[in-house]
Amino acid sequence: MRSIPVIDISPLVRLGKNGNAGVSSSQHLQDEQLNSVIDQISHACESFGFFAVTNHGVDPDIITSAWDASKNYFDLEPAIKESVPMRSSYPYGYESHESLGTQICTKETTKASSAPSPDSKETFSIGPIDPAKSGMPSRMFPRDAPATFAPAMENYFTIMENLARILFRGLALALQLDDASWFLREGHFDEGHQCALRILNYPELRCNKEEGGSKDVRIRAGAHTDYGAMTILKSGGPGLQLQLSSRTTNGETSDDGLSSWIDVPHLSDSFVINLGDLMQRWTNDRWRSTLHRVIAVSDGNGPDQEENDVFQSSRRQSIAFFVNMKGNATIVPFDSCVDNEHPSRYDSIKASDHLIQRHAQSMGT
Repeated sequence: MRSIPVIDISPLVRLGKNGNAGVSSSQHLQDEQLNSVIDQISHACESFGFFAVTNHGVDPDIITSAWDASKNYFDLEPAIKESVPMRSSYPYGYESHESLGTQICTKETTKASSAPSPDSKETFSIGPIDPAKSGMPSRMFPRDAPATFAPAMENYFTIMENLARILFRGLALALQLDDASWFLREGHFDEGHQCALRILNYPELRCNKEEGGSKDVRIRAGAHTDYGAMTILKSGGPGLQLQLSSRTTNGETSDDGLSSWIDVPHLSDSFVINLGDLMQRWTNDRWRSTLHRVIAVSDGNGPDQEENDVFQSSRRQSIAFFVNMKGNATIVPFDSCVDNEHPSRYDSIKASDHLIQRHAQSMGT
């Protein structure tokens, strides 16, 4: 069974601490350990669109605080959670009716349902701290949430910004751009990015087992790709799967008819990184934005489940950081990804227009 690469990125972390402004990619790649990491990232991006990172340098206390704050938030009364709802004028806040794909508690299907049920999850999101620079709305938090909630979310957001910068250096080197800080230049990411932090809660799931036994799949988050540059995921358990045989082009998913879902391993001290549609476009389809989903994993076959023929899956949490560029960043395929055999497949587009376009496609408009 194939599995996504697990990459020790400590050489990249050191690179970020040492500073690298104005140093060419070729100079960095004289470091043997760093060169090995870059090779692994390049392979992962081309073959999977997913990889896990260890030795990432993120303070575990910040992770724990955000994790605890997330759990406490979702345990609040509905009226408190719903006091800051997601809406057209505020694309963050609380949401519990998103539909990404196939229904929960039904047999697995190869195509998403034409009228999918809401995913089995609830979420809360925040955006960038500076609306003047990002062009996004100011952050909002429920007034009656615990006092620790907002600081925990904001600290986690900041530490994910730092991890994104580390990863961007690795991606720049893998793409043989002219220096490791290419993505971090003014006009691309810093001083105005449109990143979003989303905490997710998948409640305990209990339902009658369908005919078909072990082949039945209960969907918690339907099959989808992410829109932006990449996503940094902290997962609380197994259930995330990716479909290697599917590829997306201009937001459309193609399938060679040999689709198979593979499990993404859950490693307690790692982050899962997956590329988004924007990065696939930027790399002229050299790198993958891979279809993925979250399924409910059975707690086992205890006596009560066998007797009552009940499927049960425990509560699951995760925290996703969606890495988006500055809205006015120009996205055009990199020179290193275009040649006579691979002509450019995409026109130039602004990052914000790409996100709007992909959102419209996902809504069928």
